[in-house]
Amino acid sequence: MKRGLVVLIVCVLFGLIMLGAGVYAASSISSGSAPKSHSTELPVSTSSAETEDGNVPSPGIGGGVSRTEATDTVSEETEPVKENSPETDKSAAPSPTTDNKSAGEDEQVPDHEPLYTVTFNFWDREPIWAGTDGGTVRGILAENGYTLDSLHVPSIGADEWISYDAVIDVATLSYETVTLTEEIPYDTEYVYSDSVPSGQSSETTAGVPGYKETTYTIEYVNGEENYRSLDSEYVTSYPVNQVITVGTAPSTVVEESAGGYIYGADGTQYHYSKVITVKATYYNLPGGTASGLPAGDGIIATDPSVIPTGTSVYLKNDAMDLGVRIAADTGVYGAWVDVWMNENSPYYSIFAPTGVWEMTCYILD
Repeated sequence: MKRGLVVLIVCVLFGLIMLGAGVYAASSISSGSAPKSHSTELPVSTSSAETEDGNVPSPGIGGGVSRTEATDTVSEETEPVKENSPETDKSAAPSPTTDNKSAGEDEQVPDHEPLYTVTFNFWDREPIWAGTDGGTVRGILAENGYTLDSLHVPSIGADEWISYDAVIDVATLSYETVTLTEEIPYDTEYVYSDSVPSGQSSETTAGVPGYKETTYTIEYVNGEENYRSLDSEYVTSYPVNQVITVGTAPSTVVEESAGGYIYGADGTQYHYSKVITVKATYYNLPGGTASGLPAGDGIIATDPSVIPTGTSVYLKNDAMDLGVRIAADTGVYGAWVDVWMNENSPYYSIFAPTGVWEMTCYILD
């Protein structure tokens, strides 16, 4: 019985010792300091117990600290360090690696060289040189600060895709509305009169031009007229035709000679029976003649009493050599011939403006 009581007392004492050791260990852990061996306590307490002036008190000599006080000092001073360490403080400044990453994200990657070069040549402004990887004419211009409008027309369609080096001319259009006063030319009318001697003519009505006001819209391309459209036309005065009265009364035939030879412009020698002086006009009506021959070059109209129908004549003067003609038509009177002549005749530009010429007529055999 006594032996069992002794064993119980020993167990209780051992339990109390173990309980005290557990409490001490828990206290050390909660204060941030683990129990240290005697060999490591002094250095830690010495380095942690520095005074404000930097002097370290000697352990075990006056003014020193015990191991327990040193442990408490180390615990109190190291706790703030643990709180501010990078491992525990989430608000600490980023590491150099983090800083470099952020800087790289803010930097812009340099553009690459454009694949194509497009030159725009304008008439009314400086050229535009544009680099592009491809785009429409309109889009490339817009990227370079120029908006294409309806008055500027590129030599390539505005919506055509450009994926090559190109030189494009841009024409400038402009428009102007003008009102002009224009002359209306008069025509010339010939009136034949048998009360006027054959070979005489006179202007009985003077020609007067008319006038009209015409409004046009003119389109210019690069400053030069390209097209004009008629907007309106208003006649302010009508022309008055010139009237020339030509005499048809028979006149005395003037015979200059009776018979001989003449060399024509073609080098041919012709024999004539007589020579007369006549007045000559021209006509160019199509159709047939009084003799039945068709009207055309080489035909003249005569007064059969002076130059019988079917007679060949040679006509000339100092200004013109009309050559051989055949009297195949009628409708004139006296010493008068009407020469068929149209705009294709070589002497038309000389003969037509005057209207009436004096000519030598050789009556050929």
